[in-house]
Formats: sequence, C-alpha cells, structure tokens
Amino acid sequence: MLEIKQLGRNELRNFGIVTGTILGVLFGLFFPWAFDLAVPIWPWVLGGLFAAWGLIAPMTLTPTYRGWMRFGILLNHITTPLVLGFVFFTMIAPLGFVMRRFGWDPMARKINDRSVSYRVPSSKVGKDRFERPF
Repeated sequence: MLEIKQLGRNELRNFGIVTGTILGVLFGLFFPWAFDLAVPIWPWVLGGLFAAWGLIAPMTLTPTYRGWMRFGILLNHITTPLVLGFVFFTMIAPLGFVMRRFGWDPMARKINDRSVSYRVPSSKVGKDRFERPF
C-alpha cells in the first residue's frame, strides 16, 4: 500500500482551506445549480468551519488528512482498473479487431521465409532538422 506523506503545519493549513473551499463551492453552488435545487446553507457552514479549523489549529487536521488520503488510495485501487478496462474494451480492442479484419499490420509482424533479416534500416536525419524539430 502507498505511504501517506506526513505534512507540516503549512501544508495542513492549505489542506483545511482548500477542502473547506471545495466543500462550499461544490455542494453549495455547483450541485444546486446543476440539479436545479435550492442553495443550501450547510456546505458553507461546514466549509467555513473546516477552513477556520485549518487556520486556527492545522496540526489537529492530521487524522482527517490521513483518513482522506486513505479514502483516495481506496478510490484509486477501484477506479483505475475500471477506467482503464473501459478504455481498453471500448477503444483499443475494437480498433485492434478492425485492423486485423482489414489486414493492417503497422508493426510488419508477418513472417517472411525468404527474408534474411527483419531489421528495418533507419534513415539518417540531417542537421537542419535539429534547428526546428517541430
């Protein structure tokens, strides 16, 4: 499992302020706007308390920070395989199937019995290409 970095006073203060701001903006503005709901008060109160907690006593945020990081690591272990699996099975696998169906082999992996070597000689790049590489 990944090691959770121990933060100092300034980092924990920033954690409290940023988390409080995100709570207020996300749950106090964005979700009510996105779902056409009334603007609630609780996210602003909770966000303000969290930001004030970060300003007044940032070192006491250590357990909260560690819990939040553990939650993030858990989400990482769940969502990364799901997202990569989705990308593979919706984009890469169908593309490979279509390429095989039409006989396109960009790596030239076909076996040729008459070939002495499968080496593809590289072309010499002129010095003028290094002036403007892109």
